[in-house]
Amino acid sequence: MAGSQGTPDSGPDYGNVPVIASGIIAGFVAITTAVVSTGGATNESRWQLGLAAGCIAFIVCLATFLLMIIAGKPNPDSMGHGSGVNRRFGAVPGAEDKDPEEPGKD
Repeated sequence: MAGSQGTPDSGPDYGNVPVIASGIIAGFVAITTAVVSTGGATNESRWQLGLAAGCIAFIVCLATFLLMIIAGKPNPDSMGHGSGVNRRFGAVPGAEDKDPEEPGKD
């Protein structure tokens, strides 16, 4: 993207994917609500109720997608390298720590 000003560590660029996915889900909800709420072929179509349900679904889906994008940032490389007794999660207590960054320590 030409106008993107993210840093290399800012994570993936999702573009318009959340908006498009929310629009597709909202369209499905709107059509389904309008058809189901009509109550038969002889009754008047309830397009107002379908439009309201579609707008609500769009806002909720978009907010959910954006919250997942914000919360899903990758951890920095320095995470997982402790300076205490247990340097790695799941390390066997009392065993020698085999650190891949220090190849001579096998």
